[in-house]
Amino acid sequence: MELTPLDIRNQTFHKKNFGGIDAEEVKAFLETTATAFEQMSRNRTDLTERLKIAEERVNYYRQIEKTIQDAVVTMQKTVDEVKASAEKEAELIIAEAKARAVREVENTKREAENLRAEIEQLKQLRNNYFIRCRALIRGQEELLAAMENDQRELRESQERSVPAPGTANVGKVLA
Repeated sequence: MELTPLDIRNQTFHKKNFGGIDAEEVKAFLETTATAFEQMSRNRTDLTERLKIAEERVNYYRQIEKTIQDAVVTMQKTVDEVKASAEKEAELIIAEAKARAVREVENTKREAENLRAEIEQLKQLRNNYFIRCRALIRGQEELLAAMENDQRELRESQERSVPAPGTANVGKVLA
């Protein structure tokens, strides 16, 4: 059973016929005890109230802590997701760049091959041009030689058929 200050104040004692206790002294002691007990009870109530407030604060801070921890976990997940996404995007960009580089290299090789082929074609055309020019020059040389030969033969033939000086055929030959 819990003892209250009122119980202490209302406590009565039986008196003994022979040699008892001083009733006023007992009453004074009981009053002091009840006052001390009341003070302890108020302190206890006050401490209980403060404990309740402290527990509410602790619970509040625990909720804040849990919220912060949840936020940290969420942020970490978000950071991990963003990081993974960025890494995938970087890998994609690198793969595209490599593919583009391969295409560019292939295009450059093709262009180089086309240019080499064109150069070879132009060399062949140049050689053919030189051959044709030489043939044309030889043909013109042969034509000139033939014409000179014809002129020489014509002169020789005219000289053989030319009458003596003073004849009328001189004008015809010179023409």
